[in-house]
Parts: sequence; C-alpha cells; structure tokens
Amino acid sequence: MLRKLSVVSLLLQCKTILAVSDGSQADRVKVLDTDIAVIGGGAAGTYAAIRIREDFNTSVVVIEPRDHLGGHTSTYTEPTTNTPIDYGVQSYIVTKAAVDFFARFNISTPPFSAKRLTPLNADVETGAVLESYVAPSNNATTEALKKWLTIIDKYKSWIEPGYWNFPKPQDIPSELLLPIEEFVKRNDLEAALPRILTISGIGYGGIRHLLTFNLMQSFGPSLTRQFLSSELLRPIGSNSVLYQRALALLGPDVLLSSSVQNVERTASGAVLSVKSGAQSYRINAKRILFTAAPSLTNLAPYGLDSKEIDVFDKWAISGEWIGIAKISCLPENATINFLPNTVELNDQFALRDYPYHLRLDSTGPNGLGLFRVILGANITLTADDMKRLTKENVARLQSAGTVNGTCEVDFRAMSDHTRPLWIGVNRDEMEDGFVQQLYSLQGLKGMFYSGASFAAPYSSTIWEYTDTVLPKLLADLRGI
Repeated sequence: MLRKLSVVSLLLQCKTILAVSDGSQADRVKVLDTDIAVIGGGAAGTYAAIRIREDFNTSVVVIEPRDHLGGHTSTYTEPTTNTPIDYGVQSYIVTKAAVDFFARFNISTPPFSAKRLTPLNADVETGAVLESYVAPSNNATTEALKKWLTIIDKYKSWIEPGYWNFPKPQDIPSELLLPIEEFVKRNDLEAALPRILTISGIGYGGIRHLLTFNLMQSFGPSLTRQFLSSELLRPIGSNSVLYQRALALLGPDVLLSSSVQNVERTASGAVLSVKSGAQSYRINAKRILFTAAPSLTNLAPYGLDSKEIDVFDKWAISGEWIGIAKISCLPENATINFLPNTVELNDQFALRDYPYHLRLDSTGPNGLGLFRVILGANITLTADDMKRLTKENVARLQSAGTVNGTCEVDFRAMSDHTRPLWIGVNRDEMEDGFVQQLYSLQGLKGMFYSGASFAAPYSSTIWEYTDTVLPKLLADLRGI
C-alpha cells in the first residue's frame, strides 16, 4: 500500500493548487504559487518531485508534456493476455537511491534476467544474412569487459553519479580524450564493443571519432560491474508501476500534457506561462528544476543568456525511437540487427558505420509475433520515419529470403527517446572547460538542472545525481 499523505503534504498540495481566474471559462488563467517548478516528469523529475514534497516539505508543481510520468520508461500492455511489455527502460543499477525509491512505493525488485534471443545479423542495405560476421564469444566479451572495468574504475568518482569532481582542463588524463578507436585498440577491448553498443545505444552514425570519455559516460563503472555480476534489478510487474504510483501520490501537483510557453526568470523566482489543453496557467515559482532534455529548442521559452546558449549549443541532437510492433513473419525468440556489410571484415568499429541502426527484439508472449523496435540515427527522426525505416528493412528481409513468408509491420506503441548528447562536445571544448562551464549553470537565474545530460544516462544514477542537486537547490531557495 502507498504511504498515507502527511498533513504537511496535503497543505502543500492545497497551497499549490490555489487558483485565481479572470474572464470567461475559455479565457480563464489559473494562477499557481509554488516553491519549485519541476520541468519534466521522467526519472529525474518524478524522483525530485517526490523527494522535494515528501521528504523536504516543500511545495512543487511538475510540468510534463506527455500524458503520463516516466520519461524513457515505456510499457505496452498486450490486450489479449494483459501482459505488460517494457519497451523503454529495461533494468536498473542497484544504488541506495534506487532501492529506497522502489521501497517507498512497496515495489519488489528481483534481479534482472534478460530474455535469451538468437541473433540474426542482416545487411542494412539488402536484407541478406551477413554470413561472414562473427560476433565475439560470451567468454571474449566478458574478459574484455573485465579489462574495461579495471581501466575505468579509477575514474568512478569523476563520472558517477555526476561530474562535480571532474578534473580541471589541464588535469584531464589524456586517455579520456583519445578517439574511441585508438583507445580500444590500444587496450585490446574490441570484444567488449558489441555489448556496450547494444546496451548503451551510443554512436549512431559512427563511433570511431568519439571520445573515450563518451564511452565511459554511456557504460560506466557501476553498470559494467553489475552487468558482469548479474546484479541489475527489475521491478515486478512493469517498470511503469513506479511512475503510476508516483503520479497517484503527487496528484494535482502534476500537470500532464502540458507545455511551457514562456518563462520570466530572475534570481528571486520565475513566472511560467503553461498551456495544458485549453487550460492556461501562470505559475509563480521561487525556483525551477529543469529535468527535461536541455536542447536549445526545449529551452527556448526560458530566456537563455549568452553563457547558457554557449554551453547548450554544443550538444549533438540525434534521433532515437523505441516501439512495439507485430511482425508475424519474423522468427520468434530472435534479435535481428541491421548492420553495414563492412562488419563482415570482423571490424567491430563498423557496427555503427551507417546513418542509422535498427534492431528488432522478440518480446513474447509466444505466438503473437511482437517485437521491440529500437531505431537510432545521427539525425533527428519523426514517428513516420520510424515506421517507414522499419517497414523498408523488414521488406528487404523478405525480398532477400532471410525470413519465410511476408507480413505487414503493425506498430502497437511508440515512444520518442531523442535527447541531447555529449558526443557533440569535442576534445578542444573539453580542454576548454566544458564540464565546468556546464555545471556552473546550476542555480543561474534561479534554475537548477538534473537528468541524463548532467549525469550518467541511467535512471538509478540520475536519482543519485539528483540527490546531490537537491541540497543545493533547497539551500538556494532558503537563502542558506
């Protein structure tokens, strides 16, 4: 059962939803007064809102553009069997923040066990089977990951859960700024690459030129260690249960299907104009916690100054969509990777040498022909792009005789996972102090930040990082 709301929490909710209206029903603007406006209801925003209100007795309003909380946590419920299928976030790193957050909502978290699937590697341009490509064996992968962990573990305090302790430009170890290809070859880590790329999703369009630091961000010490020891966890039921219960607890302090239209920021507070369907809000917030993807597009209403623009303009924006589709002619219990044919030279770096990467993973229940669709690209993508590219690649499988029979691709659910990435930040910019410049934005004109762009991009790590931001945010709020 969920914890009962405290009297303080109820009072805070009442404070938050006080409204003033003017004019007709259609023109009514509700005015909300709150201590903190949380922008985004994904992993960071939901966690922060719960902690701010429930643990720190501070009022909060969450502004979320989707019709649910959870961010990259996406679940499709198969209607004939009522089976939940997680097609976004798959598992969680064991951290104190994660264990406590699930326990708060009475959610059991047994060890994560990935479904065993048979790999099928297809030429992305023809659909033919890539017969000559041989992925590293499990033993070779494990040994390479152990080597990887030995190398990166010494940097753990610099990159997890955030980059507060990251060294000044002149003190950055040179190997962190090497191109990935040079670093991996120097340390004989090629066998680890396919697994790292599959789990992290880094490097759409090519990884050779990316910095080793980017690889460490995407597949850091904690994830590597717990992957090797099979310690990762997954909640019973589905990954969305956590966010459903969080929404029930936060209640009217969450504005779903809402967008920020304009923000006036000062050091003492902010006024946010928010639209939710036909309803308009004016939110008077003493501070803002921005947890959405910090692209210049998303930040446009916030009146960024030149210092903020200089930092956020360096992000690379790639496209990533995840979905569930019925593709009945594909073999069940298979994972189908669409790869450039240059991998047949057993060049693991070539795995991402194509403008996009598509993978189809059989999900079950058996007999239903359902597949998780993961599409990433080095350009932005629309939902129509996702559907078109998936259908074209499945059609090529059929034309090449790689699969028997023909079938349509019937999408049942889709979610946009596009976000700004550090891969747009080059070596010169790192040596010019990009990390310190990014973190210097915390608290500027009353706005603080959390989320995957400020910490390792995994929910558990983001929660840990958020726990380092909240004391700074609350101290600033209270003038300490």
